[in-house]
Formats: sequence, structure tokens, C-alpha cells
Amino acid sequence: MPPAQVIPGLWASLRTDPLASAPWRCLAEAYDTAGLAPHRAYAAGQWRRLAADAGEPRTASPAPDPPSPSPAQADSWLQHPQIPEAQLWAERLQDWRSSCPGDWLSWLYGSRLADGCPTLTPATSPREALLPAQALARAEALEPIPGESRHWLGLWRLQDGDARGAVEALAPLVNRQPQRHSSQLQLGLALLRLGNRAAAEVAFSRASASPNPGFLRLLAQRVFEHNYWQEAIAVLERARSLAPGDLATLVALARLHWEVYQLSEAEILCRQVLAIDPANHEVPYLLNALPGRRGDARAHLAAVEAHYGALGDPGSRLASSIAMASLYVDDRSPEQVAALHRRLVAPIEAACRPAAAFTNSLDPDRPLRVGLVSGDFHRQHPVNLFMLPLLESLDRHAFAVSVYHTGSMHDEDTARAQTAAQQWIEAGRLDDPALNQRIRADEIDLLIDLAGHTASHRLCVFALRSAPVQLTFLGYPHSTGLERIDWLIGDPVVSPAEHGPLFSEGIAQLPASVFCWSPVDDYPLPPARPAEAPLVLGSFNNILKLSPRTIALWAAILRDLPQARLLLKAPSLSDASVLARFTGLFAAEGIGAERLILEGPEELGAMMRRYGEVDIALDPTPYNGGTTTLQALWMGVPVIALRGGNFVGRMGASFLTSLGQPNWIADDDAGYRAIARQLTADLPGLRQGRAALRERMARSGLADLDRYSAAVQALLRRVWRAHCNGSGERLLAAEP
Repeated sequence: MPPAQVIPGLWASLRTDPLASAPWRCLAEAYDTAGLAPHRAYAAGQWRRLAADAGEPRTASPAPDPPSPSPAQADSWLQHPQIPEAQLWAERLQDWRSSCPGDWLSWLYGSRLADGCPTLTPATSPREALLPAQALARAEALEPIPGESRHWLGLWRLQDGDARGAVEALAPLVNRQPQRHSSQLQLGLALLRLGNRAAAEVAFSRASASPNPGFLRLLAQRVFEHNYWQEAIAVLERARSLAPGDLATLVALARLHWEVYQLSEAEILCRQVLAIDPANHEVPYLLNALPGRRGDARAHLAAVEAHYGALGDPGSRLASSIAMASLYVDDRSPEQVAALHRRLVAPIEAACRPAAAFTNSLDPDRPLRVGLVSGDFHRQHPVNLFMLPLLESLDRHAFAVSVYHTGSMHDEDTARAQTAAQQWIEAGRLDDPALNQRIRADEIDLLIDLAGHTASHRLCVFALRSAPVQLTFLGYPHSTGLERIDWLIGDPVVSPAEHGPLFSEGIAQLPASVFCWSPVDDYPLPPARPAEAPLVLGSFNNILKLSPRTIALWAAILRDLPQARLLLKAPSLSDASVLARFTGLFAAEGIGAERLILEGPEELGAMMRRYGEVDIALDPTPYNGGTTTLQALWMGVPVIALRGGNFVGRMGASFLTSLGQPNWIADDDAGYRAIARQLTADLPGLRQGRAALRERMARSGLADLDRYSAAVQALLRRVWRAHCNGSGERLLAAEP
């Protein structure tokens, strides 16, 4: 029987019993025969899920297996109905609905296209253009589960960045059907984007009533992405209580404890998983990476390299994990680290073949289309701290900015960034070829990477050469190693001309520091410390930065200054095993535990106030502090920095040079110790100088957003002119 005759009956059967797996399998086969791949992906995914829940063997699976169980992931035109492919599908769906009017998915997908891009009109019959309300009504009349159509409408709107529209679709639905836990989750995510945290938390709480451990794992993942880590752990504990032997839940719980630096708990859970499933392939990586979470950068790099080698996939994202890990170790030279980056990305570039040449106009003075690729426009990430004020300050007449948002977290700062950009594309669900296609279709002139090798990166898109000029900026304190990224934006300190061989990119220098401090929140200066208070040195850096050389150097300073104590504050210092490790490392250098103050994390405001107890901040090596150094300076705390041999080791020097404090920069360990002694020679004067230091910073190039923004825009124009001229330059030196 033809698929168009079979499919309506199968949907009728599912409206009676949507949990029966056999009709879903038959639907997948019918859609396969009809050549409707997105429909087939959805039906096959439902069949596989129900069959697995029922313990059925996966025999005679509709082949080949679909890449995704959900229509939202089945094809790019469903994610982004504005792309040209959507027009073809609008016409195809219209034809199919004519022959098969009882097909729920075709009405649902038609509803998606009509809602997401109302201008779509089937060229063959423009008078029959589908109205969003009409399509949704037909879909709701045919849906196998009440509310399913509105759920997908809300989800798609959320993926499009239309949080308000998502709430309009989902809020009435969950009011009628509060047991729709997945809809509650999506409603909560939409409310977060609108800044309504209280209502979002209510929706998440209602979603956590689900009896489905698999859904609870998803819920935990989503709320953790928005920094609700305690709530995420509670959700996973509930999932474990519902299915005590469920390995996936145990693994998720182990990973979450690992992520929030509850390392002893993570290790116990990993051992439990291996006791049940010795062949488990996920937790060995977590176990091998525990030394890194405890601050051992060398062991961390060795573990990641071993895992990467065992995987045997040169294109794995573990290549970026190795690159990132190499920045922390103190037993490799800058030349070795640069060469490692090049080796790691070479297979990725070799596998990516750029498409045809670009046709962008080579007018050097025209307005430019700038693309930003980042997943970090949210308050939890330092890139946002630097990039959001810059984005809001750009001249919209000279630069039309498109943000290709590759992350999943959204908050009030994400909304600000979305408002500041002329175009905002939720690109996280686009694979690399699709994102490359989208960027090329947008005719971007300058494409800027804001992630480097960090978690949300899309370096494969840059390897595909998505724009005529590609740059990396702010998100990664090192060369990416990619030959197809044309420029790294730096400054004369972090990327001096003589360091050219360390960069696969050309060097484009800003006149002052590549970073500009423009705090979003008000952090009042703490009062001066009392004259009788003990001398406190401090570092609030990630403990992975506390290399053996750093520990030895700081221990030497503590020996030089026997009255001093050292305050270290970092997320992992809440774990007993980490406390024991660092106490032991300093003990080996002759420093007793009574001279150490080791503290775990606090919320940002409390952490900033804690600088009131610090007299001098110490910058680690070889990976300098970034945001932490600027925070210390802003709170009136002098910082001592050691000038290193590459970008990551020269950030402190860059900050202090722009601040006009080169006397706090050392070129060797002896100089570093000497600066500490000099600063403590007049401790009362040092403590009275907080307000003067903040004032100096506020007046310096380090915190002058207007000057910084003008310099960035001028440099982008120089980069474009160099491209138009075809000069082949590799250095754009800083201009006054």
C-alpha cells in the first residue's frame, strides 16, 4: 500500500496508544519509502526510545539509523527556516499534505515553516500559502499526544532566539497540562532568557517531578548550564533513587561532581560505575583527569594526550583539550607549545576543504559585515566581560555585526548582546558545514573567533574558510595554530613582532592592552586594612595555573617575608584532597600550613569583597591571570607579574604596562621577589593606596572603553584594507 494511504491510519493508531512501539516503526518505514527523511528521523527515534524502554531487541531497525530522534535536529531547514532549502521543503510539504492530509508531522513542519518564516510561499500555488494559525490548528487536531504541537512550536521559537514567543506557546500549555515536564523545562529556559529567574525556577521545579530518569538527566544538564549546580545534583539524585542501578545516571552524577570540583565524590561514583561496568569508556577519562582538577597541570596534559591517542581520531575535540592543557605546564618552551598547536590542528585543516573563492566587494572603505563566533555571551564567562561592552560600542554605520551563537546558556547579558547585534543566529545546533554555509550566505567580510580552543569553539568552521578574512580575538591567550585564521588581535606586549614565529596567524596589534576592563557591576572599594593586620599575599586564580615553578616562587617570597600569609581562593579548594595536596606542596618548600589560607568559591560579589583582605596579588606563571588580575587591580590591590615567553605568560605585563606600572613587572624570579620586598617596605602606605590605584586604572588605557573601541574598529579597518590591497602582510604594528 502506498505510504500516503498507510500513514494516516498509523497516526490514528498512535492517538489511541502513543506508547506502542510497533506503529512508530511502521511510520519510520513508510516515511523512508516516501523519501521524507526528517519525518523518518522523528518516527524512528520514537520507536527506538520506546523499544529500549520496553527491553525489546533492536532487530530489524529501520536502516540506516537516523542521526537524531527529534524533528528539531533532523534537518537544517527546521532549525533555520530562513535558509534557501526551506523554500523547497515548503513546496514539498504542501504537495505531500495534498496527497496525505492526515499526516501530523507534515502539518507540524508546515506550522514551523509558516511561524519561523512567514514570507515563505510555495511558488507553484502562492494562493495556498499556509498561515501559522491554520497550520497549528491542523497539527493539533492530528497530534498523537495532546500538546505535542505547541511544545514543538515553543521549542523552535526558543531555538530561534524568540524567548517571548516561546513563553506565549508554552505557558498556556503547561497551565492546562502541568505534567508535561519537557514543556516545563523549555518554558523555564525561555523565562531565563527574559530575565524572569523566579518563574523559571518554578518551571524547573515542576519539571523535576518527572518519573523518567532519562529526562531528569537532561533537566540536570540544562539547569547546570545556567549555574544551578546544586539543583542539578539534587535532580540527578532523584533520578538515581528512581533507578538505582542506572549507569547513565551514575555517570552523569560523577561528571557533575567532577565539574563542580567535588572531586572525592566524583571519584567514588566513578569507582561504582567501573564495579558495575568494567568496560565503561566514559569514567576512565574522568578518573585520569582528576589530577588536573586537583591542580597538577603536567599530569592533566599527560592524561588528555593518552586519551586522545587511545581514541585514534585526529579530528577529535580532544585535540583542543590538549592545546588548552599545554598552556598550563611549565616544562615546555613557548616554541614547543606553539609547535604542538600546529600539529594538533593540521589534520583538522587537512580534512576541511574550503569552498569557492569569495565575491565580497574589495572596496576598502565600505561598511563591513563582521561575524562573531562565540557561545560565551553570558555572565558566567570572562569573554563576555570584555566583549559585551565592545559590541555595544561599535559604530553600526561602519560595522554590521552578526553573532553566531554557539552556546546554550542565556541570561540578561545574552539578551544585551542580542540587542547590540544586527543579526543573531542560534548556531549551536548547526553542524560545521551548515554553519559554514550560513556564514557564507550572509557574505561576512571579517569573521572573528572568540573561543580559540575553549569549550564552545567552532574552529572547524574557520578551517573551512567561511569568510575572506578570519581573525581570533580575546577568547584564547595563544595562537590557535590554524593557518586559515589570518590574524590574531594582540598588543605589543602579548604579541610583539619578534614573537612572530610563535603564531600561525599574522599579528594585528592594538596600541594598548588587548583587554579592556569595563565592569558591569559596581564593586565598592573595601576600606584600608588596619596597620596591625598581618601581611596577606593572595591569588584567586584557577589552581591549574599554580605550577611547580609558581609554588616554588611564592614559597620563596613567604620565606623572604616571614610575617606574611598566602590566601589562595579557587573552586577546587573546597575539596579535602585538593587542600591536602597544596598543603603538602608548600610543606615541601618549608612553608607550614599555618601560613596558608585556602578557600573555596564564593559568588562574585563576595569574592570581590574578599580582596579587601589582600595586600598584594601574585600572578602565576606560565599561565598568567586574566580577569582575576584585572579584578585585583580594580579593587586597589597591586599585582606582581612575571613577563613570560608567549601570549599566555605576558598578559600580566600587558595589563601593568597599560596601567603605567611597569615597576610591578619582573623578568625573572629574583626580580619578582625583589618587587614583593619593595612593595611591603611601606605597608601602611600600600594599604592607604587602594583608592589611588583604582583612580589610576580608571584613567588609564586599561579601562578606557571609548579609546579601546576606537582602536579595535580602526584595526579591523586596517585588516580589511590589507586584504583589499593583497599585500600579504603578517604584521600590523600598533599605531598611536
